[in-house]
Amino acid sequence: MKTAFIVTPYDLYQSVLLPEETARELERNGYERCVVIDRTLASFVKWSKVLARHSITALPGIREGESYLVARNGEGFRELIAGSKSESPNLIRFEGRPKNLDPSSPNPIWETRYLSRDRKKFEVYSSLKGVGLDGDYSLPDEERYATLRNGIERESNLPESFPLQPYTQTFPEKISPEDFRALLSGKLSDRSGEEKYLSRLEREVSVICLKGIQDYFMTVSRIVSLAREIGCWIGPGRGSAAGSLASYLLGVTKVDPVEEGLYFERFLSVKRDDPPDIDIDVEDRMRQELLLKLRDFFGDDRFCLIRTTSTFGFKGAAREIGRQLGIDEARVSRLIDWSNDGKRFPRSFERDGEMRRLFDLSRELVGFYSGFSIHAAGVLLSDVPLNTMIPLEREGEFQVSLWDMESLQAMGLQKIDILGLRNLTLLKRLTQGKEPWEYGTSNRKTYEVLKKGYTTGIFQLESPFATRIVKSMDLSSINDVSIAIALNRPGPIKSGVADRYMKLNRVPGELERVRSRDSILSETNGFLVYQEQLLSIAGKELALSLDDGELLRRALSKKDAEKVDQILNRAAGFNSLPDEKRRRVYSFLMNFAGYAFNKSHSLCYALISYWLAYFKANRPGRFYGEVVREVSGHNLSRLVAELRDSGIEISTRGEPARENVELSLSIPSSLGYGELPARPEEESFFSFVRTHRRKLQAKDLERLIKSGYFDLYGNRKELLRQINNALTGMAPELKSIRSVFGFKEEVQEKKEYDTDMERALMEIEALGFNLTFIKGPEISDEIADTSVTAALARLQTGLATFRRVDYMGRSYITDGRTFIEVNDSLPIHGYVVFKDGKPSVWKESVREVSRIVHGSVDRDFIVEASPGESVIIKVKGKTRLIQGARLRTLEPDEILLK
Repeated sequence: MKTAFIVTPYDLYQSVLLPEETARELERNGYERCVVIDRTLASFVKWSKVLARHSITALPGIREGESYLVARNGEGFRELIAGSKSESPNLIRFEGRPKNLDPSSPNPIWETRYLSRDRKKFEVYSSLKGVGLDGDYSLPDEERYATLRNGIERESNLPESFPLQPYTQTFPEKISPEDFRALLSGKLSDRSGEEKYLSRLEREVSVICLKGIQDYFMTVSRIVSLAREIGCWIGPGRGSAAGSLASYLLGVTKVDPVEEGLYFERFLSVKRDDPPDIDIDVEDRMRQELLLKLRDFFGDDRFCLIRTTSTFGFKGAAREIGRQLGIDEARVSRLIDWSNDGKRFPRSFERDGEMRRLFDLSRELVGFYSGFSIHAAGVLLSDVPLNTMIPLEREGEFQVSLWDMESLQAMGLQKIDILGLRNLTLLKRLTQGKEPWEYGTSNRKTYEVLKKGYTTGIFQLESPFATRIVKSMDLSSINDVSIAIALNRPGPIKSGVADRYMKLNRVPGELERVRSRDSILSETNGFLVYQEQLLSIAGKELALSLDDGELLRRALSKKDAEKVDQILNRAAGFNSLPDEKRRRVYSFLMNFAGYAFNKSHSLCYALISYWLAYFKANRPGRFYGEVVREVSGHNLSRLVAELRDSGIEISTRGEPARENVELSLSIPSSLGYGELPARPEEESFFSFVRTHRRKLQAKDLERLIKSGYFDLYGNRKELLRQINNALTGMAPELKSIRSVFGFKEEVQEKKEYDTDMERALMEIEALGFNLTFIKGPEISDEIADTSVTAALARLQTGLATFRRVDYMGRSYITDGRTFIEVNDSLPIHGYVVFKDGKPSVWKESVREVSRIVHGSVDRDFIVEASPGESVIIKVKGKTRLIQGARLRTLEPDEILLK
């Protein structure tokens, strides 16, 4: 059998072979067998699967220096996995330099690391980390291979086939089907008399035990109980697992699937072969402690993390190659920016051969491995030592699987995802450790806060589009929040369902008619939003079983028309429909069903969103006090704008805040100097510097001065001038040489006093937001919809007045309370159009304002206004103009100024 020996890119910077491309080349050249000889077995499963598709036998091998071990059989494979290097009848050993580096070597192996056409790419890639491999590593041609054939066949006795057998995974927590059924039945407690719970549980247990995965459920349940032992919060649920009553009874999820109309079949079906997938959200700051707890409980040899690869994008490749070629970093940055991250070569570099070469090489290396990291969530558990099943390496405190999650899955091994969620950590601090999941979700103030658009720091809802959704809805229940989360996904957005859903809320009469219909879609205003709704349609309208309904959902999500047709052809309810209605139903399913979202997931996440919003609405001091430490940049500016728009003041006095009307903020903590008191305690600036000189440098003092921390010592300009003297210990009254003889010399310097504007802009420079207010714009706001503060806080689309201020080469627009940096040149005073909280158009003066709405609008949203204002309604190609009118409690889609 014609045999190749390849090194894959899993040996970082030592190969540029790609699996599919290499397999095709091997097949074209008549190769029937391929030995993978990396330094580890990390790539073997992935390469074996690809090579098998081209009828090429893959053999696992290990390379260590000039020694090579190849598995003769499955036992030899397990010996390589376990790291055995001793002589064994199950292993074939080759010694010596490979033939491509030393033609006289007795070792018949020819290492292939690139295809002939990729030699230049290999040289560049291998040089990035100084590997610098010399010699010919291309696939040997016929003439060269003829010199290798006899040695390979005579000395190796390599196997002609090597079937890769998947494992049957066994989990560490064990329970019999009978005990599993009894355990869950016992947990039904007060619901045990309700038929809907009994029948649901029986159906779920039957499927779980039929698949033999009850140990998996118990293992996940054990993880949850171990988390609770160490005080680590678990989220209310994630993904379709929340549709399982078994998961709910075991305490893995916190949403009752029977009460909420969630389907077990969406999670697990007898007609699907895929393994169950229960993901667990945990508070991010305790995830590491939980992993250590799991390792210690289950055993270091039965618990591991999972390796993943990181790859070069254009930007990373350009920087690495630029360094290798000695190209100035600034020029590399310009290439990255001007090429739109490698999409096109910039015209400005058209005659620059060096930059053309950098551009071409960088594009070629996109997708190649740049390093390894640990999978953000996945862990692997087993009741047998993992080093007998998978290749492992120790990284820090944990064993790590060298097979990635796709390889593990191909080998029949199921990971469990444990994801760190920052919002759980935040919520735990807000509740002071008391889980809120069992409490009611009917607090009116909570929904009012969301409807206003105050979504900064609210899980899943703080993006502009999500904020637009919640502002458009009449939120009143946790299900409304769940719908908003489900709509804020690429599918509903791309299909137009989200936009149509929002527009329907502008016509309350039509909305009420839709909701009054007894329909599966009434819950979501007549739109197919949830995947669970599709299962309901399949069962109630198409007369399919729920298992077939789940198969239909999967086929629709993959746009597999052939599979959809097969399922619908056996759907009695569908086939009994009149021809025209059948066509409409089919069109509806094909167009929209693939964009539906998992209600189980969105409902669980809505609980986290709700409780964060609850504290924002009812304990704002506590909420903002926590979140202000977590955000930066635009989100920080918006958070502060929210505070001001809702009437909450920021206090830096270092005293307890007045409940719900004030936020107490420590300036030093905000700047990263947590060891300093909220207010300076020394008698003077010089005394303060003398006390803290070892910890603070000039740049630190400058930030503290500009933030206003030292305002009790005098004005900021004076203090900035005194920094160097204070650090050298020279008091201002002792600067003269005469002071050596006991004389004091008065310093006759003209004092400069800070203006409010200078203070505000210094604070923005230091803190990211201003504490000082200035005078607002001096123009009429009669035609304005909003203010700069409100537009940013609520991510509004509307018209506001502004004043422009300049500072250190930067320009800002402000209403006196909030400052937003802008790049364009604009007038000193004027009007600005905001689009979803971002300033987009400005004019110095405005004669006419047209507020445009796409789609029907109820008359109650339109009120009388000045003659220069108008509302334009565009519906299906028709335009209606209402002069002397404006919108009330409704944001326009567009604004035109004249």
